[in-house]
Parts: sequence; C-alpha cells; structure tokens
Amino acid sequence: MAMNMEGLIAPMVATQKSGTNQTLQWRLRQLNSLLLMINERQEDFVDALHQDLGKERTECMYSEINLVKNEIKQFQRELKGWMKPTPSRYPCAIVPSVCKVHSFPLSGPGCLILAPFNYPFCLSLLAVVGAFGGGNPCILKPSELCPSVSALFAKLVPKYFEKGAFQVVEGGAEETTVLMAQHWGLVHFTGSERVGRIVQTLAAKTLSPTLLELGGKSPTIIAEDCPDNMTVVCNRVMAGKLMNCGQTCIAPDFVLCHRSKVTSFCKEAAASIDRLFGKDQTHSSSELPRIVQQIHAQRHIELIEEIENTNAEKIIYGGSKMCDVKTKFIAPTLVLDPSKESRLMKEEIFGPILPIVIYDSDDEAIDFINDMRGTPLALYIFTKSQQRYDHLMSRIPSGSIMRNETILQFIVPDFPFGGLWTSGIGNYKGFFVHSRFFPPMVKLSSPRNRHRNEGKAPSFPSQHSSRCSHSVDNQTIIFCSYDIISFGYGNKQCDDSIGSYFGSNSHFLASVLDLSLTFNVKYLLFTLYLSSFRQHFLPHELVLYVTV
Repeated sequence: MAMNMEGLIAPMVATQKSGTNQTLQWRLRQLNSLLLMINERQEDFVDALHQDLGKERTECMYSEINLVKNEIKQFQRELKGWMKPTPSRYPCAIVPSVCKVHSFPLSGPGCLILAPFNYPFCLSLLAVVGAFGGGNPCILKPSELCPSVSALFAKLVPKYFEKGAFQVVEGGAEETTVLMAQHWGLVHFTGSERVGRIVQTLAAKTLSPTLLELGGKSPTIIAEDCPDNMTVVCNRVMAGKLMNCGQTCIAPDFVLCHRSKVTSFCKEAAASIDRLFGKDQTHSSSELPRIVQQIHAQRHIELIEEIENTNAEKIIYGGSKMCDVKTKFIAPTLVLDPSKESRLMKEEIFGPILPIVIYDSDDEAIDFINDMRGTPLALYIFTKSQQRYDHLMSRIPSGSIMRNETILQFIVPDFPFGGLWTSGIGNYKGFFVHSRFFPPMVKLSSPRNRHRNEGKAPSFPSQHSSRCSHSVDNQTIIFCSYDIISFGYGNKQCDDSIGSYFGSNSHFLASVLDLSLTFNVKYLLFTLYLSSFRQHFLPHELVLYVTV
C-alpha cells in the first residue's frame, strides 16, 4: 500500500502555519497527552516489550518507562524558563540596541524520528519529548523489528494526539526511504553506523539536519589500582553489560584488564552473572532478555564459535552450547584474551558476550583503544587514582566517560547524550534539547527614530557633557564605538557642532581603545551613546571625525 505523504504532511504544515505550536500552552498540552497515554496504557507497553525483547516488568520500568516519565516531568517544570529569550552581549558599535536569542520551532513540517529496536519505547519517546518541547510536530517510525511495540504506538497515538502534532508510520526500509525524500526540520535517527550513513546521505539530498545516535565498541578499563572490592567492580560492569541482553549502545563492549587484576576479575565476573541470573541458565528459565531476532541470535553464536574453533580454552564462562537460536536466547559468555583480528574485536558486539583483553601499561591500553576503528560512544575507567583517570580521559576521545561505574550517565537529566564521529553526530536530553530541537534565532532591535545619514547633526545639551567621559590615569576615555560606514553626516554643520560640543577636550581621541595603535587610517568615525540620557535622548548619536 502506497504511503500518502500529502496526507501525513498537510496537518503538520497547517500546525506550523497557525503558529499555535510556538506557544507554551501547545507544547505543554502535547507533553500532558503523552504522559497521560503512558500512565493509562503502561501495562500494555510492558506486555509489548516482553513480547518483542523478553524483558521482565522490572527492567521495563527502570530502563524504559520511568526514564520517559522523568523526562516529561522535567520539561513540564523547566520548559517555560527554557523558552525565555536569552540576552546577548553586543559590541559598542551598535549601541543603543537590544540583542536577544529566541528559540523557535524547526523549519519544514516538523521532525522525523527513526527509532531503534533495542529500547523501542524509551528511545522513541525521549526524542518525541524533545520535539514537543521545541514546538515541533513529529512523525515517529518505530523499528519494524519490534512489531508489538510498533503496533501499539500506531493504535494509541491517534487516540491521544491530533494529526498536526504526532503521527506514527509503521514499516521498514521502503517506508523510511519514502519519508526521507521529504524535507524535515530534523531527522532524529538512533541505530547502527551502517544505517546512519544511509540516513545521512538521504538527508543531504533535501538539506535536512540530522541527529545521529549510533554506537561503537565502548571499552572498560580495569586499571592496576582499581577499587579493592572486585565484587562491586564486577557487579557494576556485568550489570551494565547484560542489561537488555547487551543490546545497549553504551554497554561495555569489551574489558581492558591490567595483568595483575585478570585472575580476580574473571572469577568475580562469573560470580556476578550467577548472582544476577542464577547458575545453569537455560533458554526456558533465564530472566535474561532475548536478542531481538533469530538472525541476530545466530550472529552471536557465530562470534562465540569462531573463538571456540580457534582455542576453546578462551571461553571461561558460557559458550555456544548454552545458546538457542529458536528462542533467541544467548547465554552470557566471557572470552579471555581473544585475537585482535577476531570478529569479536572488530565488530560492535551488541549482545551478552564480554571479551577480556590483558594489558600491562596505561600507554598500551590507550594505543589499543585509539588504534581501533571509530570513536567509542562511552568509556569506563575503574581506578582509585585521579591522576590516572585524568590521563586516560585526556588521551582517549569518547562521547561520554565514567569513573568506577557504567551506563548511569544516561539517567542524569541534564547530561547531553551523544557520540563523536562514528558513534554519533549531535546530542540531546534534558536542557540540551536546545541545541537540536530549539533552533536559536537572533533578534536585534534599535531605536525606531535613530539618526541615519540624515545630513544634519543631532543636538546635545552642553551642560551634560561631563557625563560622557571618564578619566583614567589622566586620560579621558569616551565611551564610544567605531563604525566606518554607517554614521557619516559629512557636512560643515556637523563639524561645527562637534567643535562647540567638546571644545578643548578633543585630546581624548588618542586614548579610545588604543585605536591609534591598531588602525592605520587618517579618519575614523565614532558613535557616542549617552547612556545617562537613555530615557530622553535614546535616539541621539554624536558622530566624530577623528584624526589619529
């Protein structure tokens, strides 16, 4: 069935033309409707997430639903302040003026949000919250790999929102290609680097701005002086790794472990998995979420089998025999010191397989990470030394960095979330939606009756002339600015007025901003703003031709 693009776009264009989306009331109304939909249909979303990804209710709440609720509530509290114009400093050359930066909705019909499969609820609606906060109508294209969540969005959104505010389009690559042929104020994409390149190419054809949240191989460094309690260290690493069965863009992809800590780390990492999900896991008993599709599960089994076929002793926990493609169950697996040339170390894993690489010095760890292709989305460093942490942080570029913890940066309300180069372009969340969903528009206002080349000199009361200057070190500094083009009067009346106004005090000219040292010209034009006469003399300027 062909997509009716005109029917999708027309209501959004009508909303933009009406200007109602620029108001605080419109934005809050959409946020309230979104929160109402989540609260009323929360259990439906929990069921859909379990059907698509095998997530238990507890994980659905803390990793998906509550994050969106908290984001909406923050916007409800802060949006009015975020929408206020921000005063801007300006040069003396344009005094008197009022300069402010305003935030307006994006251009085009609105935002296109291309959602991922790994967090189909959270990462879809966080972008929608940002779009509403910026006053932007939006279209959400959920991932076709999560059909239950996608169908639920398509069913519920028309019941809670007008078409001019929020619509859902289901489908796959074909529908995405059709949507991308339209110009958008912003294309928000979350997914793999490979697909991100395609989205960026299509967006370039319509000059649509993009926000790309990608991924990469995020390293975890277990330093020589890591915290003494290895149990806590491993609990934090494995909890971050195994949340959503490893299908988290900021999950630890591999561990760089100092040789002196390898034995204790491997032992405690295995114990942490047992504590989290129990011993002797099977596809029918484990509470570990499932890989999204069978083809993805098969890929993970192949990654493990490659290591097993080379050197089975490197598998120190788990293995391919514990996995089941039909139920999309991949057992947590620890791999000790795999080859750097293996697929495990070249591809983003995006699953519950954790390679553990041994290193001997900080420089070796730095080179190992920096020699890998791309830029990590996240870097985790476990160390007691502030000096070592600062050194590693300064030498390894990354979208985000944490010390002695993993993945918690995403739940900090005002932390921008985004990557660098291959791990993403742009960031968002909380206050930082301003940079993408609240495009700045500058406004400069000048007095409506300001003199502009009128051929006559303005008059100034001589009794107030002392207020126009300030003496510093026996030099008279006049508060003025230069403008070589705009303010020339160029007649004798002006020159006479200047002479009678300043009398013998014209020696101030050489000291104004050291202009005699920086401008090698015969004449400079100055504009003097009499700040003390703001109410009565706002439109007046004094134009001076100055010999330097």
